[in-house]
Amino acid sequence: MGKMTELMEKHLMPLSQRLSSNKYLVALRDGLMLSMPLLIIGSLAIVIGDFPVQGFHDFMASIVGDVWYSWCWDMVNPATMGLVALFAVIGVSYSLASEETVEPLPAVAISISGYFLLLQQMEEGGYAASSFEAGGLFTAMLTALLATKLYAVLLKKNLKIKMPETVPSFVSRQFEALIPAALIVLLFLIIRLVFAATPFGTVSNFIVTVIQMPLTNIGTTLIGTLFITVLNSILWFFGIHGTAVIDSFMGPLWYAARFDNLEVFKASAAAARQFIVTQDFANHIIFLGGTGNTLSLAAIMAFKCRSKRIKSLGKLGFVPGLFNVNEPIIFGLPLVLNPVMAIPFFLVPPVTVLISFCAMYFGLVPYPTGVTVPWTLPAPFGGWMMCNDWRGGLLQIVILLVGGLIYYPFITALDKQYLKEEQSESTAEAEG
Repeated sequence: MGKMTELMEKHLMPLSQRLSSNKYLVALRDGLMLSMPLLIIGSLAIVIGDFPVQGFHDFMASIVGDVWYSWCWDMVNPATMGLVALFAVIGVSYSLASEETVEPLPAVAISISGYFLLLQQMEEGGYAASSFEAGGLFTAMLTALLATKLYAVLLKKNLKIKMPETVPSFVSRQFEALIPAALIVLLFLIIRLVFAATPFGTVSNFIVTVIQMPLTNIGTTLIGTLFITVLNSILWFFGIHGTAVIDSFMGPLWYAARFDNLEVFKASAAAARQFIVTQDFANHIIFLGGTGNTLSLAAIMAFKCRSKRIKSLGKLGFVPGLFNVNEPIIFGLPLVLNPVMAIPFFLVPPVTVLISFCAMYFGLVPYPTGVTVPWTLPAPFGGWMMCNDWRGGLLQIVILLVGGLIYYPFITALDKQYLKEEQSESTAEAEG
């Protein structure tokens, strides 16, 4: 164990720290979070609008009229989930500008301009609503990163108009952005014209075909997901916030998969969706109860264990675990550098992924719909909402039971050890 710890500290910890602190990955992670409130609102609208009980829809239509059948997909969805690419441009650009310590708002404005320059216009003018949906997500993220980075570099090279000190600061900041904005707009115009002369036609088509789909397909495979899942547990075992590291590079891929499924779901709830592993699969399967799927462990600790130390910790960690927060268990038991609990901690997550992936692949449970489900939504409601089907909730219950069976012999062995220690301490105190 000592040699393994030394190896992790020497090689893996520096790498993980670099990944989790990389300003571009941080910008992507934090920037995508900008849209989360509106995505949740849009998702709740979908759940209500596509509630699988026809009597409910007939009742609502009798109250509000035929508008009931269009309020979600034609009104709320385009204004929330239908703008995810635009939100990504704004959020990623703002986040990266803050990381680069330059004024964020001009960077956001320039990034939006660059994004529109890359979009394909309709023959009658203007832009299709689909330009701002999930299909443009990767283009939006890359545009924001490139435009904002160039903006920061040009400012730091003093390619800016300096106004007299008597000019108000909010005015001078806008003039400072003039030269960088002009150069960046020119660059994006050239990029657009270059790609217009290629078989792809647009940058978006190139990114989706050459970058987005291959990366998403690789990152959402069973083998890839199992690897990521085990890596996450290993990082946490050695005290590294694995979820933050994993999400920094897998988050964009899982988001892309989520929105691809949503596009299919919008067309038809019964249509076959492409991806099993999405952001919601990660939240409500891989990280069910937190890293290591420890909700079942917390339940065993709280209701079956006898040692005061473990029982009290189980009661403390059970309620947060319901909402997929398990730091009390990770650091309290602890699971960090605990050789007794290492085997189940490493074993339960890949078993969970394997069961869930196979259940969906073989048609026992529907694929995730792409509807954004709050990551704190407890089981079985999270799984039910994720799949828009009660079988998603049942799947969560099954994997919790399986996880409990795996954890049980290890935690009870540790419980017996702690109970003996507590009894020995009580005896010593009584004799002393």
